[in-house]
Amino acid sequence: MPNDPAELTSAWFDAWRTKDASAVERMIAADYVYVAPNGAVMDREAILGIIKDPSYRIASGAHTDVAVVQLGSDVALVRHHWRGHGTIRGQVFVDDHQCVMIWFRSKGQWRVQYEQASPRSEAL
Repeated sequence: MPNDPAELTSAWFDAWRTKDASAVERMIAADYVYVAPNGAVMDREAILGIIKDPSYRIASGAHTDVAVVQLGSDVALVRHHWRGHGTIRGQVFVDDHQCVMIWFRSKGQWRVQYEQASPRSEAL
């Protein structure tokens, strides 16, 4: 597994695209928190439940404008724009989100600690 926040972010995106639940499980912190575009707060188990759900599929998508900001030797913030679509439990989803991730290194291992996705609006 890579040991650099930029490389780890790329591996995280690839794991979600390919539904590699074991890779996500290795990279996600025990006390991970995700704030969804609708404001819902989800923990590690809820997120792992999504990637492990057989009905979950990303049909297409791309992460652009990826910027990694090192906040300290053990903390990195990643900003990116995610645009994609897929299905889960028979429902189609279409995403256009501005996202933030926080990677934290503990005992030599980087883990995703926090993510937030906010809906983008062209009417700003």
